[in-house]
Amino acid sequence: MFQGQIRLTLKHRRPEWRWRFGCVFFLSAFLGMVGGCATPPPRWNELIEKNALAGLDQPVCAASGAAPASDDLIVYLDGSGSMRGYVNQRGASAYRETLRLLTEIGPLFEPPMRIQFRRVGGVVEPPRPWAALTPTPDTEAFYNLPDTDLAAAVRSFSVNLEGKPKGPPPRMHVLVTDGVQSIGTTLSVAFRDECLKLLAGRDGNPPWQATLFGIRSQFDGRVFSELDRKQVITYRTEEDRQTWRPFYLLVFSSDASQHDNNVARLRRELRKLESKPEIHELPLSACFVAGPPQVEVAGAASGAGLGPRVARIKHKQSETLPSFNVQIGRENNRRLSITIAPQWSEAATNTADAAQLAELVTWELTPVYPAQEEPGKAYPRLDDLQVTVGPQGTVMTVQPTWESKTKTPVWRIFRLTGRLDPRKRLPPWLEQWNTRDDRVAAQANRTYNLLATWQGTWERSPVGNQMVANIYLAVGPK
Repeated sequence: MFQGQIRLTLKHRRPEWRWRFGCVFFLSAFLGMVGGCATPPPRWNELIEKNALAGLDQPVCAASGAAPASDDLIVYLDGSGSMRGYVNQRGASAYRETLRLLTEIGPLFEPPMRIQFRRVGGVVEPPRPWAALTPTPDTEAFYNLPDTDLAAAVRSFSVNLEGKPKGPPPRMHVLVTDGVQSIGTTLSVAFRDECLKLLAGRDGNPPWQATLFGIRSQFDGRVFSELDRKQVITYRTEEDRQTWRPFYLLVFSSDASQHDNNVARLRRELRKLESKPEIHELPLSACFVAGPPQVEVAGAASGAGLGPRVARIKHKQSETLPSFNVQIGRENNRRLSITIAPQWSEAATNTADAAQLAELVTWELTPVYPAQEEPGKAYPRLDDLQVTVGPQGTVMTVQPTWESKTKTPVWRIFRLTGRLDPRKRLPPWLEQWNTRDDRVAAQANRTYNLLATWQGTWERSPVGNQMVANIYLAVGPK
């Protein structure tokens, strides 16, 4: 038997998603009673007016403040020798096209941003305009450094242009790297931890926003092994894009109000690259829900016995959220079937397909009204919650029953909540692009220790615990 009341809360990351969450569905069920008078059904309008049900007005994503920042975009370029093959003498590559894009995109952002560049090796060099870089990043000579400290680059994001921790830092940062971490054996952990510090907010500042782009590019050069520092592989890609070597854009911004819009602008421009490379994303702070889900409720078609029969109830007030009336028989009720198709955001659909996204969701069914059970009353139950993901969306079925057939049946309201849980699934492209052996040319179209760097970051990112669906089910006597 269900006991008590559970309140679910959500930290918000976006002020623009403050609409009332989704379709809240009230499902009224009536069951014959044995002796005594049944209680009347809940008065939904009164419950809404009195805020008797938790979570009716929760935002999809929580608001996050923006830290003070200057209108500057800083591009950090991995200057290690393994990057040289992306600017090979054979001509155009997706990497070269991306460099050109990064020199031009600043004025397209909101607000428009000035662009400067920093080379990253064992240290992070001071910011300079493109014209002041000698040699320039589109030439092989630029990539002559033996090491790459990506963690140091991320630490530099919160420092202002004068290199001081106090004063507004640049608004946006893009780290361009092949992801090869070459200082210390635990740099992937240090890199991850620096990212998580910014995502969580530190030193009293609001959380930063972040998105990782993975892009495959033509390559003709040398790859330096991290497993065996003496091992050097000569690798040359073919026309088949599956042979192209990945590089990454890690985009961080202190501007919560504009990060998603600016990332969407960058995404659209990357899709225009002439070489048409394979591009993937890992949003680490984005809102995954763009609107209320589509929901259908019915008696399970394969079930036997009486009910439930579902009919739509329309309230007089137009602002009242829709509700349903579900009638079930006294016993031998067939299962209740709820089909949910979330309205995923652009950031979500660029991470995985709808079925893969659905597998990220954890569902919980809890009684929420009344908060306390009364002696001598028979309360309905929704047992055996089963969840399957299919082509039409997520399908959940439950078995409506009564805990007692001799007590007076009364109404109870249940809440069905779906929340994102990144620990349940990793976006598949990260696994496909990962290798733990960088000593052989056959693995050069993958990234060494990609999972070690990003799996923990993904699982602990602010994406987790976002609400995908919030549904209320009222079950009561006929």
